[in-house]
Amino acid sequence: MRLVALRRVERGAILAQDVHTGRHGNAPLLVRGVVLDRRRVAALERAGIHAVYVDDQLGRGIKVAQAISDETRTRATAALDTAFKRQFAPETLSELHDVARLIAEEIAGSGDVIVALQDLGAADAYTLQHSIDVAAVGLLIARRLFHERGWVGYRRERRFDNIEERLVQLGLGLMLHDVGKLIVPTEVLNRAGGLDEKEWELVRRHPLAGLDLLASAGLTWVTRSVIRSHHERWDGAGYPSGKAGEAIPQFARIAAVADVYDAITSERPYSRAREAHEGWREIVKGASSAFDPEVVSVFRRVVAPYPPGSEIVLGDGRRGIVVGFPGSDLERPRVRVAWDARGRPVEPYEIELAELPETRAA
Repeated sequence: MRLVALRRVERGAILAQDVHTGRHGNAPLLVRGVVLDRRRVAALERAGIHAVYVDDQLGRGIKVAQAISDETRTRATAALDTAFKRQFAPETLSELHDVARLIAEEIAGSGDVIVALQDLGAADAYTLQHSIDVAAVGLLIARRLFHERGWVGYRRERRFDNIEERLVQLGLGLMLHDVGKLIVPTEVLNRAGGLDEKEWELVRRHPLAGLDLLASAGLTWVTRSVIRSHHERWDGAGYPSGKAGEAIPQFARIAAVADVYDAITSERPYSRAREAHEGWREIVKGASSAFDPEVVSVFRRVVAPYPPGSEIVLGDGRRGIVVGFPGSDLERPRVRVAWDARGRPVEPYEIELAELPETRAA
């Protein structure tokens, strides 16, 4: 299968994966196997869907492994939907804790690499799906980082004990990191720029507001640190406290990378989704300024800039589809070239970028 922007889907293409709106309680908009005719493509456009996976000859044999199962995503969406309606009952938080453990377990079995995460849901479902995908990216980074370098306690000591429980506590914080945005009017949250100082101040208050909303929930310091400090920057230019470097809790530094990466690659009410490699490059560019360089170093080794099934443009202008990763270098995948440098279709052939040092992505 391969990922195709909706505007480029050929009529008669076969849908390779169910299309979900991302909203709680909704059945799939379309199910895998249906033919994408004009009427169905128009329905996807009206629903705000921007890309779909299709089965065709060019994508034949390409396997796209999702980071989170549909069952876990559905359960997480339901629990978060309840929480974001200000219903912070103990049973809701207990369910979110269980979901965080499920996501951590699925990430542990994913082979240490996220190859497919792109949220294809509609913009009006952004809050819920963003929270789930941030948890997936953050937990993937954290698992590798904690096992290699240890997790950092509140006294800034590195430890290797209780890693699994720390991952669950981190996962809960990642899912709840934006709960404080409940204090921000929807029209402010969804506006593309142009906020006045009073509105910006309200937005900048959401990390502390999240802690206030969950004050009686009995959250651990790990979970609280993510909610409070995920908008702090490594260089001290973030909020709400302007902390810098290692003064920012390590769990929040991980959350900052996951939050920004998923925001860039998701459809939002005020911004179109950008491709995975664009989000990946923004994170890499932000190392040592916006983000902890140690966290970014791990990010580069566990998040693929070009996931299997996605389109890639090579430096010489040729275009193709990513097939997979024959080695450990996620930046140099196997590519099925299908268009020449002038954009003309060619008989598909595969190349290994790992074996061609002179050939890179554009």
